[in-house]
Amino acid sequence: MAQRVREDRSAPIASGAGNLLFVAPAMLLFGAFVLLPLLSAVYYAFTQWNGFTAPEWVGLANFRRAFADTVHLASYLHVVLYIIGTLFLEVAFGLVMAVLLNSTRRGFGLMRGMFFSPMVLSMTAAGVLWAFVLDYRTGLLNSALRSIGLDSLAEPWLSQSSTALIAIIFVSGWRFAGFYMIIFFTALRRIPRNIYEAATLDGASPVRQFFSITLPLLRQNVLVCVLLAVTGGFAGFDLFFVMTNGGPFNATEVPATWIIKQAFDQNQLGYGTALTVILAIVVVAISLIYLRFTERSNVVRY
Repeated sequence: MAQRVREDRSAPIASGAGNLLFVAPAMLLFGAFVLLPLLSAVYYAFTQWNGFTAPEWVGLANFRRAFADTVHLASYLHVVLYIIGTLFLEVAFGLVMAVLLNSTRRGFGLMRGMFFSPMVLSMTAAGVLWAFVLDYRTGLLNSALRSIGLDSLAEPWLSQSSTALIAIIFVSGWRFAGFYMIIFFTALRRIPRNIYEAATLDGASPVRQFFSITLPLLRQNVLVCVLLAVTGGFAGFDLFFVMTNGGPFNATEVPATWIIKQAFDQNQLGYGTALTVILAIVVVAISLIYLRFTERSNVVRY
């Protein structure tokens, strides 16, 4: 009996050791490729470093410079405007299209393919394509306007401050609306049809059904899509880089493009790393606040 008790006590220890050996490779990879770069980035954020010479400790100088950098501060305003625009053109428009496609079967396959096909292109390819379309002299848009006698409407869309950011928002919406449409459409397919049939018998209009049935049942999907759009917006780089590279006159500068310019164009890797740390803190803080808010709203709701 005593021998059996000793064997039973040693079994959890052996099992724990086996689990540690099982997860050790994953933990080593996580430490080497996530934790170590993260800690080194935090260190370099407090240094003046050009990537070649030894880093020089400067304390909080990079962060003080960042909060006095008007272009850096304006880049957050630009990215907030970009996120607000994409929330309408991507999430809201994707939801509307999903509802329309769910309510009809005619041409469903064609419409789904049309809206989802831009997702096949990479952001770089989409940026190059639309930079050609929006070119002032040879672009398809201005050429079409001139061909029908609307020369006055032809604009240098990517070369003037008033339209460059709007053009990028439009291209981003064109690229991602189909992605959110598929998410919402998949969720809509799980809603029982008899709920809508009962609402129709009670005299509810399609608009009333949308706000009283569809939106409440898609609430979790909407919250996830909004979080994806916000965090993805702060990480936006390739579309801005390809189409305008932050121009004209820094009118489309976002944190990611300004970080790249400071770190690699100006060889100020210490300052660029500090800007990256600030961006990471902003994104994490917004994500935590948003998740906390949604959790509280769920508790109040239920």
